[in-house]
Amino acid sequence: MSPAMGPWFASIQLFPASHRPIVMSKQELRSESRVSVSRKGTLSNGKEQFPCMLQDMSDNGCMLMCTRNLEIGQQLDFECEVYPGKIIRCKLEVMHASRGDVGARVIEIDEESIKLVQLFLQETFSGRLDRYAPRMR
Repeated sequence: MSPAMGPWFASIQLFPASHRPIVMSKQELRSESRVSVSRKGTLSNGKEQFPCMLQDMSDNGCMLMCTRNLEIGQQLDFECEVYPGKIIRCKLEVMHASRGDVGARVIEIDEESIKLVQLFLQETFSGRLDRYAPRMR
């Protein structure tokens, strides 16, 4: 894997500047938008693998649910099958962890996984916009 070069999917914008969501809670203030997802994943610390649940993704990282106690700064390998036989592989660094919720940033990701993340997030986000299309006409 090569080191991550900027955001996961820098070539796409999830929200046009005029339609970016307004976040009211100080806890949720962030520089990038999150896309809610729900996918099973696997974390590995080099010695053992353990399951996790991918909850959301942003430009630079993700939020996971994990039953293991993880420490800030810990680096883990992450795998997540987003389509049958299509697996995102990257290295994450734990940025915060509290009661099973883990915020992590991507520190390494290969080109194939970047393309897969882009495709997955574009399809996930556009599918959500389609729900609102009839109201916009």
